[in-house]
Amino acid sequence: MDGISLEAQRTRIEAWAEATDASLVEVIEDAAVSGSRPLSQRVGGSRIAALLEQRAPKVDAVIITRLDRLGRNASETLGHLHRFASGKLGLVSILDRLDLTTPQGRAMAGVAAVFGQLERELIAQRTAESLARLQVEGKPYGAIPYGRRRDGDRLVVDHRQERVVRQIRALREAGNSFRKIADWLNGEGIRAKRGGAWSAMSVRSVCLTAARRDELAA
Repeated sequence: MDGISLEAQRTRIEAWAEATDASLVEVIEDAAVSGSRPLSQRVGGSRIAALLEQRAPKVDAVIITRLDRLGRNASETLGHLHRFASGKLGLVSILDRLDLTTPQGRAMAGVAAVFGQLERELIAQRTAESLARLQVEGKPYGAIPYGRRRDGDRLVVDHRQERVVRQIRALREAGNSFRKIADWLNGEGIRAKRGGAWSAMSVRSVCLTAARRDELAA
């Protein structure tokens, strides 16, 4: 969980089990795996997904510390919650204080899932804005964006790449899709940041980064 170590999560779950006199059969962990990945694509998460498929699971419930560990967004989380609520496997979310055995608990679970997604999106937005601010201030951080290069401990304009950025933005403003712009760049023999081919996503990234710089510099 973001901001809470695996050890802290394990401690919370063990404390809950002791307080409720529940038998803790196993602790499943997905170390160094982002919550943005679907449950079924995580090593530990896939075992939980498999339990949901069983008609007669050998455990009574799954205990988690917070709902945002269940899915990468509200839609996926709500889907899992529905399966828990309608199946034989129970679910307890300690920090959310949710009990899916009651209608009120199921309703609160849905609300918590929506707000969990909102929190992740706000964090992502703040991170993107912070990185853009550092770029405007000429401070290198993380991957160097297209149109900039590192000069010691500063970011400076790469004038050759910046001309390409202006071309990309002009093509976009003329109504061209990211895919069409990528095809044009590749056809002109213009290489992407790491020397490879352009994709629709890399063109989109250049446009978004340039737009954020404009907003913060205004």
